Amino acid sequence: MKTIVYFFLSLMTFGLTSCNEDNLIEVPKDFYSPENSFVTEADFESALAYNYLAFRTDLYAPKDNHRNYTWMGYGLDLAGWKATYNTYSQIWGFATITADNGTTGGFYTMYYKWIFYANSIINRAEKPEVKWTSVDSKNQIIGEAKFLRAYSYNILANMFGGVPLVLDETQHAKFDYVRATRTQVYEQCVEDLKFATTYMRTVNQQKSGRAPRAAAFHVLTEVYISLGEYDKAIAAANSVINDPNFALMTERFGVLKNFKFSGYDYRGTAESWGDVYWDLFQKGNMNWKEGNKECIWNVQFDMYKVGGGGLDVNSGGGNFVLERYWGTNLWQQTDKNGLPLFLQDTCAGRSIGQYFPSDYLGIKIWEYKGDFDRDIRNSQFNVQREFYHTNPKSAFYGQKISPENFRSPNEFTKNYAPAFKKVNVTVPYGIAIDPTSKKKNDGGRTLKDWYIIRLPETLLLRAEAYMRKGDNDAAANDINVIRNRAKATPVTAAEVTLDLILDERARELCIEENRISTLTRTGKLVEYLKKYNQFYIDNPQYNLGDHLNLLPIPRSEIQRNSGAILEQNPGYN
Repeated sequence: MKTIVYFFLSLMTFGLTSCNEDNLIEVPKDFYSPENSFVTEADFESALAYNYLAFRTDLYAPKDNHRNYTWMGYGLDLAGWKATYNTYSQIWGFATITADNGTTGGFYTMYYKWIFYANSIINRAEKPEVKWTSVDSKNQIIGEAKFLRAYSYNILANMFGGVPLVLDETQHAKFDYVRATRTQVYEQCVEDLKFATTYMRTVNQQKSGRAPRAAAFHVLTEVYISLGEYDKAIAAANSVINDPNFALMTERFGVLKNFKFSGYDYRGTAESWGDVYWDLFQKGNMNWKEGNKECIWNVQFDMYKVGGGGLDVNSGGGNFVLERYWGTNLWQQTDKNGLPLFLQDTCAGRSIGQYFPSDYLGIKIWEYKGDFDRDIRNSQFNVQREFYHTNPKSAFYGQKISPENFRSPNEFTKNYAPAFKKVNVTVPYGIAIDPTSKKKNDGGRTLKDWYIIRLPETLLLRAEAYMRKGDNDAAANDINVIRNRAKATPVTAAEVTLDLILDERARELCIEENRISTLTRTGKLVEYLKKYNQFYIDNPQYNLGDHLNLLPIPRSEIQRNSGAILEQNPGYN
């Protein structure tokens, strides 16, 4: 893994007191300030690296909290929090959501923070005092910053609709922002992404963890779909799909392609284990430079490098703890005789079970076309549905865990959830020491890289563009490229709908894609909450209005904007 070591040169302090006498103007030379932080190309590389660091930390590793990954579908259609054995809790709080909602407000301010960082790079790159090695180098850095700005604005427009367009570095307090239209925001994204696709590095030239040119074409595809310009969306997707640097992985590959395992009961003879989809999510396999040709852009973690997001879950950047929350809670439970079900070192991830897959993710999408036992994405290698007692001291050692041998049958369903092995590793990483067995396990950290954009998503975006254009034959072909790799039954042109594409995204990209952005972009959020979120299914008294397909502008932003009216989305008070 090639991990970026991040630095940041201060961007923030701009309120200097002025005086008429030139000799009283202080020009700092021995510490970083806004005046001397952006002078060399290396300064801009450092600032750009910090932008990526903020992206990684804010989105993937902000703190040890189950709400870290709500944007992946937690509290939406893919997963919820089972408060008791038969009741679910709200996560986003859509039933009573207001403009004071902390989850939505947090995303709004986070994306604008990234935009501020990008604007600082874009604006200051044109200053005459900057020493560039070449015009191409300058344009490459500006292009990358414009990509990050467009990436942020695209998601803001998807989630909130029209938002203020801030294209210059904010150096002074400003209280008169007004909202652009959603279309205007998307059009700005197009302008930025056209520049980015011209000047960004290709994947074979780019450092791991930084977005290559193909990532800009991918986002441009989505933006063009939102603008209804489907031919342009297809052309942008073609720039990725037809790039010889990228291809779906169809054969076993990588560090564990010859891996042998004795099965989830940890007994018997070790045999060959895994498939190509399983290989995609193994540590050491998730980078393009590691031979993974469908990785377009990923976020980097390396516990052994400074700035790599190490082992200390309480330190900044060390909180990528997806395994801790997404999976079964059985390792904390006991059999009916009071003995632990597992030795912790045989329960990789040690999840505390707060992400409970919905019936939609856990069952329904896999039953399509009778593929439950055929689709490799739902194989035992990729979704573990049966768990076994692995504690040799238990009378049930080696047996399947069931309500009959569990400590409390009523609590069984709360703790027994399918484990998606793209998140929960098959065997421990070997970092922490289990206090009972004295063997190593990983202690709940997710210690590998993670995908931001993977080639199947580009194919599904192109399929969506074809479908919206009316070419369902071409859309079915793109969907079937993915389904064929998964050994799933092909779809016909007549079966292609937006719902089918969203289902395929869930099958292929669950716990990877920005699900809230996808559902708000397609106007499907309310429909999918009602159909697939168990809390709202169980509580039909909450009549979710269609206004929820756009999230509220934070009240705090509206109130501090005293110089102009920052309008709220309809339906929110």
